[in-house]
Formats: sequence, structure tokens, C-alpha cells
Amino acid sequence: MPRFFKPFFFVSACWCIFLVIPVHGQGFVASEARLPDAIVRAEETRFTVENIGQGTLHVRRVVTILGPDGREEGVFGVGYDDRLRHLKTFSGRLLDANDKQIRQLKKEDTEDHSSISGYSLYEDSRVRIGALYHNVYPYTVEYEYEVAYDGLLNWPTWYPQETNVPVMLATFEVVVPRSMEARYDVRGMDQQPIITNVRNKQRLVWTLRDLPAYEAEPLGPSWQEQRIAVHTAPAAFEIEGARGDLSSWESFGRWYHQLAQGRGVEVLPAAARAEVQALTEGITDDREKARQLYTYMQEKTRYVSVQLGLGGWQPYDAAYVHERSYGDCKALTNYMRALLQAAGIPSFPALINNGMRAPEVLPHFPSSQFNHVILHVPLDGEPLWLECTSQTMPFGHIGASNEDRHALVVRPAGSELVRTPRSTSADNQRIRHATVKLTLGGSASAEVQTRYTGNQQDYVTRALAQATGREREAWLHDNLDLANFEIKSVDFSGVEARQAEAMLHLSLEVPRYASVTGSRLFLKPHLMNRWSYIPPAEEARTQPVVLFPYALVQADTIRYELPPGFVLEAVPDPVSLTESFATYHANIEIGDDTLVYRRRLEVREPRIAASDYDALRTFLRHVMLADRAQVVLVRP
Repeated sequence: MPRFFKPFFFVSACWCIFLVIPVHGQGFVASEARLPDAIVRAEETRFTVENIGQGTLHVRRVVTILGPDGREEGVFGVGYDDRLRHLKTFSGRLLDANDKQIRQLKKEDTEDHSSISGYSLYEDSRVRIGALYHNVYPYTVEYEYEVAYDGLLNWPTWYPQETNVPVMLATFEVVVPRSMEARYDVRGMDQQPIITNVRNKQRLVWTLRDLPAYEAEPLGPSWQEQRIAVHTAPAAFEIEGARGDLSSWESFGRWYHQLAQGRGVEVLPAAARAEVQALTEGITDDREKARQLYTYMQEKTRYVSVQLGLGGWQPYDAAYVHERSYGDCKALTNYMRALLQAAGIPSFPALINNGMRAPEVLPHFPSSQFNHVILHVPLDGEPLWLECTSQTMPFGHIGASNEDRHALVVRPAGSELVRTPRSTSADNQRIRHATVKLTLGGSASAEVQTRYTGNQQDYVTRALAQATGREREAWLHDNLDLANFEIKSVDFSGVEARQAEAMLHLSLEVPRYASVTGSRLFLKPHLMNRWSYIPPAEEARTQPVVLFPYALVQADTIRYELPPGFVLEAVPDPVSLTESFATYHANIEIGDDTLVYRRRLEVREPRIAASDYDALRTFLRHVMLADRAQVVLVRP
């Protein structure tokens, strides 16, 4: 059976809530630098809505393979499940250069397997994949499938362009009863649909021709934000008997609120209420009460995904989570909310699109754009946000995957989109202090202590707090960025879960750290993590630049004890770079038989304007040169 590389297209339920249906493969920014290995001759998508709860998606894709490098375009897949997305048909055929059929897709050309994620307990997602290959070029592969939807909260999003593959013809057709409203939002193009009415049906059609292949702009935002797209959504919908209204964020929030009714504090067992009272007894400050209860929840529960039908939206009740000590993001958030309610503290679930490279929610287009739930606690003074699926995250820290994005705060009345807090560079620091002893032969021993805060702390703690010894060692070798070293000792006591800061202390031996030439030692004073990437030049940058997922500071202070008999012959000049989005400073202080290297990189803006792309490239080029600068020691 061949290996399958072609991305397959199905509803993804990352974390716990069903996402918008991605109909086509990924694509980004046009490239004219290479000839195509394949060409999509036709990609036809038709979505037919029967009523507010049922519909059918029909896709036909015809692609001509022009050479061996395009063979994987002959692989195609579709996702489905047993409750909301039923795979009715899946067929394919192989055609020669004259469009004469060679053979049809057979069972041995397909795979059908579970696509359950490793963290999921209950999930019925599956994927059917077909692969058709031929050894005489060119040849054509045609696939066709139909999926019946029983539950229609999610309507398709159409992405007509594909990565590295030009498209001759792409059509998107939406057919709805005339009594229903078909809502849509067009991105990246001006074309509006051709709308016709036939009897009791309304038909909306988009047609695009001769689309070039698209590739990502370096350091760009999510591919969904870069692509031509048509987003569609219902006004009214139904899933397994639960009817809702998507015409506004307030009405959508009202539907989600109703799903959780009778599943919160009112069903919390008496024993749980007693524990809440014991944990908060004598505490008068609500924030401190919340801190105690959050720690209790983290220690008691673990995250397990649940993605079955309406269970992708409706949480398990608080009693279930309390008794079994697990749940998905909906259930754990609902449980934490129940604990707070038992302590007299109101809170509200907040639907969010989680992920450091997740696309921005379209605030003007109410629709199913979320994949996660966190908790909003409107305390006096500064509101509190809680990520309830992490056993390691500090209290009040929601992480880079949740920060600075729209979330739908769900209230009994008045649900609304709000922006989650955005961290600053001062919040996310990596501060490193090291003492390095050089030998006459250029080897070094180093004592390195690194402090991590904010999102940088989260990255380290998530990786190390609950890792095995072997996993910790592998992480260190991946992150120290030294060509050759030996770890003599390491102290992991500072990377325990739920701390505001993480600390790592290392003792290293670094053979041949400085190179020896005759009577001279050549030393690069920036010990580790030297900048090495310069994005390629672009004539007309169109997308914002995402250098890091959040603002941050990297600061290094490294004290070198020089070998006896050597004196400094050459020292790099100080470097100071300032742009609106970042600053960089590096300098060396010389003492008796010592030198102290200081470096500080601050990224103030994680998303940089496209107009600053050339300035960013120049900035990073100077950073790379400064990080590689050498000190020369000589023995007279």
C-alpha cells in the first residue's frame, strides 16, 4: 500500500469544538519561479442545504500529473464520522494522456482508518484516502465524493487556490431553500456570486479560472488569512435536535449557554461543595479564592478530548467531571465555573480559536469559528482569564495560544466578542547568566543559569515539568544550540508545574569551543542560540510578518575567564540596533583576565507590517553578524 502525503480535507475538531469545514488544500502566495508538476483542471464543489439540519457536500476534482514530482497530487482524502458526516460515495478513476480511462479506483487503492487524536477518549472521526498512480506521463486522476451532513452548524469554507498547483477552473455552488438565508463572506477577491432562483431553491455560484499556484510568504500569518476564500454560514441551524441562531454573536452565545443549562453548580455533589468551602475558608479576596480553586482543579483533573456529535459542543456536567477527574475543554471549563459559583464567584465560558498560528476570527461574520473554550472571570479591577485544560499553567496565565485574539464570552444575555489580554515583551523574558572558563586548548566549562517568564516559561514548563529523564535530555540537546557539548549536571527543580517562572541550571563541558590557530584563540562570545535565519528578499510583500508568536526579550550576560598568558588582540565594536518593532544591543566589557559579553534582543511587536519587511531583513542580518562576531586572544 503506498504512503499517503496529500492533505485530506475534513472537519477538524481540534481540542473539542468543530471547526469550519476546509474544503480544499492549502495555498498561499503566487510563485512564478517554477513550472508546475501537476495542474488541477477542475475542482467543483457543491453544497446543498435541504433544511436547517441536513445537507450534502459534493466534490469533484480532476488533476493532471505532468511528471514524477507531481505524483502525490494523485492522492486524495475525505473525512467523515458516524454521526454528523456520513460518507455516501467515494470514487476515482485514472485516465491516460488522451483522457481514456485506464482503470477505476479499487479497494486496494484506498485506506480507511480512524483519525482520532492521541489525546481523545471519545471520537468517531475517520478518513477515507485514495491513491492512483501511473508510470506514463502525463496522466489524469479524477476523484468524486459525497458527504451527507446530519447537523448543520458548520457550512463550508471554499479555498480555490492550492499550494504549488495551478488551477484551471474552480467552482463553488451553494444551493439553499429560498426560505433560508445563505450568509457568506468573500476574502481576497472582489467577485460576488451569481444568484439564481429556481422554484423553491436559491443557487449561489462562484467561478474562478486560471488561478496560479500559491506559496507561503516567509514568516506570514496563518494560511487561512492569506488565501482567497468564501466563508459560508447559516442563520438558523440544528444539531441533533438542538436548534440555534447564528445571525449574531449574541444569539449564538445564547444557544451555547442553553446547552450547558443544568450541568453546572446545581449538580455539583455535596462533597465537592464542602471541599470548595474548606479551600476558601477565611479568604476574603475573590482572586485568592479563585487561585485556590484553580490549583485544586488542576491537581484533580486531566484533559481528555470528547468529540461525538453534539458532544463537540455540549459539556459533560460538573458532577461527571468531579467523580471521574477528567474532561475536555468544555467540561473542565464548566467544572471550574461550577467550583467558582459554589464560592459565590460568577464566571462565563469564552469560545476561542486556540493556536499560535490560528486564523483571526472574522468579527463581522458570526459563524462557527472556534475550537476551544476558556473561562472569563469578571473580577473587580482586572478581569481574570483561566485556561482549564493545562495541569502545568500558572494561575491567570492563558498562554500564547489564547492571547490577543477574539473570544465569545457566553452570558445568559448579552454574549459578546471581546479581545483576550496581550502580553508584552517584559512579560516574556529569557534571562541567561553564564560563567565560562576557557582552557589553553580552546575547550570550555560553563555554568549556565536561565530564567524564563511568561510564555517562555510556559514553553519550558510544558516540555519539562512532567517529562521523563530521557525526554528532558532530548529537549536540552534540541534547545541548547551548541555544536558539541556534554551535560555534566542539570537542576530541574525550577521547572515544576504552575510556577510563575522557570529556572534551569546547567553545568556543561564544551570541547573545542574556541578555535586555535598558532598562538591565537578565536572565540565567539555569544555562547548559544545565535541568530541564523534571514528571510528571503521579496519584491512586493503583501502579508504581515510574524517573527515570533508573541513579544519577548532575550538577554544574555556571559562572563569569560580567559586562559593564563593570553591577552585580547581584537574585540568587536558595540552594536546597537533600533526599529519600531525590535531592538538589539551587544557589547563587551574587558577586565583583568576576564571579559563580559552582554546581549539583549527585544521584539516589541509580534506582527510586523508588510511595509517593514525589508527593514526587518536588514535588522536580522545585522543581528546575525553581531551574534557571530569574534574575539581574538593572542599569547605574546
